[in-house]
Amino acid sequence: MLSSLFWRRTTLWGALAGMVSGGVIVFVWKYGVRPLGGVWDMYELLPAFLVSTLCIVVVSLCDRQPERAVLDDFDSVMSPRF
Repeated sequence: MLSSLFWRRTTLWGALAGMVSGGVIVFVWKYGVRPLGGVWDMYELLPAFLVSTLCIVVVSLCDRQPERAVLDDFDSVMSPRF
């Protein structure tokens, strides 16, 4: 959600990859990594957020750039209005 609000290059497939990877990492971290203890004993949302962000960026950059109309809409919303 944050990347689609603040990064104009986010694509549908990038957002989907981020949601899926973040959801998977929550369970993998909670039940597979966190029980190891020590440094790995951290709340699972931090690694899920980092992996999700990485997947969004990588998949969005590998995908086609959004259409010009979408980029124009993004720019018009993000431009300051005084």
